[in-house]
Amino acid sequence: MSLIVETPEPPYYAVIAPNEWSQDTRGYAEMAEQMLELAKNQEGFIGVEMGVQEGFALTVSYWESLEAIKRWRENSDHLGAKKLGKDKWFSQYKIRIAKVEREY
Repeated sequence: MSLIVETPEPPYYAVIAPNEWSQDTRGYAEMAEQMLELAKNQEGFIGVEMGVQEGFALTVSYWESLEAIKRWRENSDHLGAKKLGKDKWFSQYKIRIAKVEREY
């Protein structure tokens, strides 16, 4: 199984989420798995790519539309996970949304 997502022809959208870890990451892996399973059932979800190194992680999720991203952002389970991330797992994080116009 490839770790690189098969995406449709552009345009589509990427949500880019870099974060720096706090000292306590217990429970993060389980929550991330739950969120992935939840996202897979969201209309407009294409896939996700993730990379982790000491002290840093990067997650990029792909979506068909800005409306799909908005529905995901407003999902109550996802909101709870984001709060845990901010309060417990991440010392710093950003969310960036980009329109993918070309790939090669």
